[in-house]
Amino acid sequence: MKTKQSRPVYLDRYKPDDEGIRFMPGAEFNYGGLPPLPDGILGDRILRGNLKTDLLKRPLTLEDIQRPSFTADELNDLIAYWAWDLWDQLSLRASEGSSGLVPRQEYEALSFANAFYRWPEFMIDMTDRLGIDGITDLARSGREPANKINMLHAWCLGAVTQLGRALYIIMGHNKPDEFLPEFNAAMKFWQALVWGYRGDGYLWSSQNRYTTTALDDAWTQRLQGSMEPLTEATRREFTALMASCELLSFYLHLDCRLGMYDLGPFVLDNGNPMIVRSTFTREDAYSWSLFARDLPHAMTFTFEIDADQMSLEELRLISIGTLMTRPRNYINAIVKGSVWVRDDWNSELRQISLEEATAKYLTPVGDATGGVFEWMTRTPRRHLVENGAFVYYVGMILPFMRKAGLYDHYCEKFDLWEIDERASRVYYELDRNNFARIVVPTRLFTSSETSFAPISSNAQLWRSKYAYV
Repeated sequence: MKTKQSRPVYLDRYKPDDEGIRFMPGAEFNYGGLPPLPDGILGDRILRGNLKTDLLKRPLTLEDIQRPSFTADELNDLIAYWAWDLWDQLSLRASEGSSGLVPRQEYEALSFANAFYRWPEFMIDMTDRLGIDGITDLARSGREPANKINMLHAWCLGAVTQLGRALYIIMGHNKPDEFLPEFNAAMKFWQALVWGYRGDGYLWSSQNRYTTTALDDAWTQRLQGSMEPLTEATRREFTALMASCELLSFYLHLDCRLGMYDLGPFVLDNGNPMIVRSTFTREDAYSWSLFARDLPHAMTFTFEIDADQMSLEELRLISIGTLMTRPRNYINAIVKGSVWVRDDWNSELRQISLEEATAKYLTPVGDATGGVFEWMTRTPRRHLVENGAFVYYVGMILPFMRKAGLYDHYCEKFDLWEIDERASRVYYELDRNNFARIVVPTRLFTSSETSFAPISSNAQLWRSKYAYV
């Protein structure tokens, strides 16, 4: 019989000098003149120690956020960190981007292309209307469960901007020193959102030992007090309902992570971690959400993991809201839980008993999942690519527009649900020579060919792109 340890091993990861463990032993990321970078806490430490500016070497202040733009050196530090961050997160998931349901790599590439050209206009307009303090306040409004204003969606606005820039460099359409005002504005918008949401001064969870505990204290205490012990039978019931909601959230968001995110770890008095997992089981912005018309907008599952039972060595809550652990399987170590429901995106979150949640929602969630699946199998490939691109391009920025009361305005006056003509041409490149499936991933993460290209030292930050010649 396993004896209870006085201090769970995973808590050592939060000591200032601890370097963490390697989730990908022997794997290293190479970028420019930087030393080889491993994954995890050590990779973050080495990378930040070799950056040129202090932008990512300390918690940021409101004064940092209020500065109107980044310098070229700061942008280059951000580009370098983004390159490693994407490798660090996505390499943990070997099947990232591939899907047997939808042409996901193709729709991702199309969304990158469209967002790069279209998002800056919305971001600049929102900043002009709300002010930078208003943007940070907007982000803070998401510091509760079951809210799409979260780290995942904010992270995506920065990541997809970087990936769109890289895509056009790969295609030879743009050069690294072009579209700099738009790129700078997008990075400042992303910075303000993440800084406002996280509340710890950092821009990535990896900067703070892979933690995202962005809940107000009242919510943290409320969720801790809501959890009830699970028996073997009720644990199976809890995890079955949670898994069903997770599957629907993926299908509803066309097999991507925008429908689910985790918060944590919240370390309890007994040393165990509490995780807060929100699944979005209805999104009225998507026409195919009709299959989920009778379901709540979101269901949240709060659970405690017995760290000793699973011999937990390290827990990472990566910036895209995904829980990663070593050992990998934590499901059998869930010992407490509670279920919460948000009926509409702007309604109150309410607790519901596991018995009631299972009786009321398990079968309808399964039916909705089956409906979305059948719809996907009947939908032409091009329509799936376009719909998937809209899930990214619209879905990532939608929560911020919606909360600010500007979503309808951008639909009516800015043609939000349209694809830029320049981006539309990318569609025809997606399958040529395996461009989306092989060329793009290779060029992104091969050091000699990386398209996370730095800005040149003599670049003019006012330079957009004024001629296509």
